[in-house]
Amino acid sequence: MIYLQDISRLDSISSPATYSTLIGVNDLLAITVSADNMAAASPFNIPITTARDVNITAVQTPIVQPYLVSSEGTIVFPKLGVLSVVNKTREQLRDEITELLKEFIKAPLVNVRIQNFKVTVLGSVASPGTYNITDERVTILEALGMAGDMTIYGERDNVLVLREAEGIKKYGRMDFTKSDFLDSPYYYLRQNDVVIVEQNKAEVQQSISNPNTGIYFTVASLLLSIFVIFTR
Repeated sequence: MIYLQDISRLDSISSPATYSTLIGVNDLLAITVSADNMAAASPFNIPITTARDVNITAVQTPIVQPYLVSSEGTIVFPKLGVLSVVNKTREQLRDEITELLKEFIKAPLVNVRIQNFKVTVLGSVASPGTYNITDERVTILEALGMAGDMTIYGERDNVLVLREAEGIKKYGRMDFTKSDFLDSPYYYLRQNDVVIVEQNKAEVQQSISNPNTGIYFTVASLLLSIFVIFTR
């Protein structure tokens, strides 16, 4: 039941101090361009729509329309045309677009966000479900914390992570009772990862057993006792 039982043996963790999410196919990117001269930056922004608040009819919330990354790993950007974005970090894409815009805008400011970063936690956890990640960075420990941690029936030495990268489905398993998983490529989750905590053998056996078995034994024992009494 104890996590990281051998953590005291480690002098340090070799995992990188920073982690950047890579943009993938079907991601939704919110990209905005600004500058001192907003009139010059306006043609490079998708028109902003508004959604009326159902509770406050007078309030309308602006919504930035996202770019959907195509199966070819590209988006179509106003004036700049087709841009390859897949497998780039937000910072790399921001810098690339900034350089391209310098031909048209003086001192452009570009902001890039991934809008659909989410992970799913299933299995033997307190609150299974899908969780949206606002800062685009989450570890598997944080994801399990969002799901209320594993139950006492969860297999802590065999947690499964499913991942699809560049059209290829991959998976990894981690043992939370040891510190090795801190160096795993699945320690930092990517968008749309699925974490599955399997049930231990005792819980699986209990789930496949007939829940009425105990009642049957009780009734059979009672009938046997009555039979013995009346046959003496």
